[in-house]
Amino acid sequence: MMRLRVDEREAQECRNCGRHVSDRFADVFGDDRGDVHRCLGCDCFRRVSRGSAAGQTVDLADPADQPNRNRGQRVDAARADGGQR
Repeated sequence: MMRLRVDEREAQECRNCGRHVSDRFADVFGDDRGDVHRCLGCDCFRRVSRGSAAGQTVDLADPADQPNRNRGQRVDAARADGGQR
């Protein structure tokens, strides 16, 4: 029988929008304590990869101030209609 190791850390949430984030996301993009200030649900990847998830000020347009900045042609690319329109 294989035993699974359970981490004692609580489930991670984005401090901005409350969405769940993985422990790996928190380790990579979060601050020194593992807190995630922004996630990919409320911020764009360019800002997250430059430090917004760690609570740092980033010199790119914030989707909270300009909501259309977090949109693009790939946002609705996945189709659930079987390819028919």
